[in-house]
Amino acid sequence: MSYISERNNIGKIALHLDQINIPYRFQDIGDQEDKIFPALICTFRVENLEFDVIIYNLNKWIHIKTLVMDTADLSSDILLKVYELCLELNYDLPEVTFSAFQKNIFIEVDCLVDVDFDDFKAEFLSIGDGIEAFISTIKQRQNISIQSTKGFVPDKNSKMRRKKIKTF
Repeated sequence: MSYISERNNIGKIALHLDQINIPYRFQDIGDQEDKIFPALICTFRVENLEFDVIIYNLNKWIHIKTLVMDTADLSSDILLKVYELCLELNYDLPEVTFSAFQKNIFIEVDCLVDVDFDDFKAEFLSIGDGIEAFISTIKQRQNISIQSTKGFVPDKNSKMRRKKIKTF
């Protein structure tokens, strides 16, 4: 799929974000050495914490992801408990999927490119529900404080790291 097609597809999603009054910005993700792809970035705010949400297109799917926790510094015992908590939340929360990738915990949802407004709204807002449930449950069970992940974006190795990204 071409960059222009991907940009047009996320433009459709931007119209849905407008309808629910979610501020966003268009940004390119990637760097000079790797494929650049268009994305929308918006922010969920939960308990004075900020979590960037990245929305991008891959074939017929719109992917919506947010980094909720960097697990690199957790012991194996605590990490196992965090993973168990994520699986329990996957079971309990509709439309929310927790995933682990390269020592990070994400919340993600997917929808078809041509998703209607009501289905998009339900999918998108479930991200906030997942963040809230994760924060409250992890504080209760593990006494771990969660930090804002605003500013973390994928780099060319699909790792999440804080970096400047080119704005349209």
